[in-house]
Amino acid sequence: MKNASKFSTFTSHLSDRTNTLLAPTLTNMDSFGAYLEPIIQVFKPSWRHNAISAKVVSLRSENEKVFTLALRPSSKWQTFTAGQFLQITVERQGSLVTRTFSISSAPSYFEQTGIIELSIRILEDGLMTPWIYENVNAADTVYLSQASGEFTLCSIKDRKLFLAGGSGITPIRSMLNENIGADWFKASTLLFYVNNAKEALFTDDIKRYQDAGLNCQVIYSDDSGFISEQHLADYCPDFRQFESYVCGPSAMIEASLNILRESSISEENIHFEYFGAAPLSRSLVDTEYDDEMIQVDYLSSNKQVQFNPNDLPQTLLDLAEQEGLKPVSGCRIGVCHQCICKKKQGRVYNTKTKQYSDTGAEEIQLCLSVPVGHVELEL
Repeated sequence: MKNASKFSTFTSHLSDRTNTLLAPTLTNMDSFGAYLEPIIQVFKPSWRHNAISAKVVSLRSENEKVFTLALRPSSKWQTFTAGQFLQITVERQGSLVTRTFSISSAPSYFEQTGIIELSIRILEDGLMTPWIYENVNAADTVYLSQASGEFTLCSIKDRKLFLAGGSGITPIRSMLNENIGADWFKASTLLFYVNNAKEALFTDDIKRYQDAGLNCQVIYSDDSGFISEQHLADYCPDFRQFESYVCGPSAMIEASLNILRESSISEENIHFEYFGAAPLSRSLVDTEYDDEMIQVDYLSSNKQVQFNPNDLPQTLLDLAEQEGLKPVSGCRIGVCHQCICKKKQGRVYNTKTKQYSDTGAEEIQLCLSVPVGHVELEL
């Protein structure tokens, strides 16, 4: 058996090395898979040599604004940790478009059934979410990335306070479904904010959590307002001793973080994830700007924009869209890398790495980059 294992490893390495060395010479492409792809697609149109495919099992409505997409990934897809997200790519009018969504089902459910669920909010002006809801059907093929993300449980002992707003419940649902019945589960609290009863989500799951001992409170913001210290005092009086997990709209997260921090909860016990880009503030880009007025030149589009550095900082993606440009973008949080653009010169601040670039030419992600001086882009 050991010899067989060694032989299998050897042949795998040999195959990879042959692909790397010979494919460019014989096919003028990076791999034999890329060369054979158009031929194979004649017989199997959904096949992609370097992609992880998934079959659509079902699409169901959760309410008027949210639907759940059930997918069966191919064997290339690995498992995930509750709370993580992935990128899903669909073919729309001949183009492949990628978006990022949290996985709302539990890892154990995937192990038992081979199915994962993505619960997706339909954005009224969105390019993709309405299209997916109206056009994707059972048995269709989509493409997935591996799961990633750090909004996962940090302990299995501490009591936990979950604060969720709208579709921000999705990664928290994954965590709760995975751990229903655990000791910490029975001693923890969920405050779930939705605008009104029509926008309620996962009511069957909420009932199941309550039956299993979780303190669940569904709060209608239209009647009771958004998150407040009074809500925490009413529904979870000893929340200062809890580990906190927050997910939802940016305003809800900012309000929750302010309350938790002002209540002297340590940063190591506060975990959160924005649905979309984190809001920018002057404190985030706390720097001496290179110029009194910041100027961005869009060389290919022959456009130019200026703004006062005393105003709230904006990413290069936001600035470009305000000028009527339509750069390719996807997740807007630095995951999908679709908005990569060539910077010819100028300094930018990366909101994810917290680093400043030098002034030379390089590729940058528009959704993460804030100009701090005169910047020229090939856009």
